[in-house]
Amino acid sequence: MKTTLKVLAGIAVAAFFLWIAFKEVEFEQIIEASKSMSYGWILPFVGCILFAHLMRALRWKLLFTDKEKTPHSITLFTGVMVGYLSNIPFARLGEVTRPVYVAQQVGESNSKLIGTIVLERIIDVVSMLLLMTFVVVFMISSPDILSNLFGMDITDSSVLMSFGWSALKFLGIVALVIAVLYMALKALSKQGGVVEKGFQKFKEIVKTFVDGVLAVRELKNWPLFILYTILIWVAYICMTYIPFYMFDMVETFDLSFADALVITMVSAVGIIIPTPGGVGTYHLFVTKSLFLLFAVPETIGLAYGTITHASTLAVVIISTPILLAIDKYVVLKKGATNGN
Repeated sequence: MKTTLKVLAGIAVAAFFLWIAFKEVEFEQIIEASKSMSYGWILPFVGCILFAHLMRALRWKLLFTDKEKTPHSITLFTGVMVGYLSNIPFARLGEVTRPVYVAQQVGESNSKLIGTIVLERIIDVVSMLLLMTFVVVFMISSPDILSNLFGMDITDSSVLMSFGWSALKFLGIVALVIAVLYMALKALSKQGGVVEKGFQKFKEIVKTFVDGVLAVRELKNWPLFILYTILIWVAYICMTYIPFYMFDMVETFDLSFADALVITMVSAVGIIIPTPGGVGTYHLFVTKSLFLLFAVPETIGLAYGTITHASTLAVVIISTPILLAIDKYVVLKKGATNGN
């Protein structure tokens, strides 16, 4: 029942943002705008999608400290794609299915690998905030544009302080709940029996989770880790930039790679909002940012957002079963080799 409610809530949020994105645009206009697109750019666009996910898998591999339980790169790549596939029907489910899939393949703890995903997300958020700061300070001329785009002036220090304080309060509440739960289980565990066993299991899960988060302490190849992170963001920006050519937006609206960086950062905000597969939020943020920042008509912007998003989902849906089959073959071959 709880899972059903989460799915319905995600669908409702996606539907709401889709309605906002489409309410001022006729669907026939989007179809018409899509007819003139150059399909030859789809191949390099698909290549950028797969490259970004591969770099994420190779970066993840650096966080495995136990050589005997370090997965094959194909297994990690498959795990990343399984995660994205899970996100399509269920928002954020991929954060769990990705580590669980890989953990099953190598016999590692689920909670430890979930900890490495949390670490990855922290790094992604930090790098995204750095890029956003660069975009806001150096690439967007008018704060009024940001106010229209996000519904608030994110350059206002009081707004940022309020946001930061709200985030700290949320983290504080989470920490308090965990602490109370821990103390309650610890007190009950003194009675022995099932509760004590459950408490010991809880402590073991927490420990392995923390070990996963703290895997960064044992990271030996920081330059390569940073390089993979840079390549992931470069690929994301290319995924924004290449479709500019599909819709002849480079010539018509004089859009550049730097402009693609701006749109990538804005769309990243939309992706953060938990909707299944980023549906609705991505469309709205991309359409509005293209219109407000670069005067791209909303019809073209929405066609751009719809095609790029649908293509991204199609790549995930088509490639994941293929990778699962390849990974199964690699695992079986590795097992046969070890058996000999």
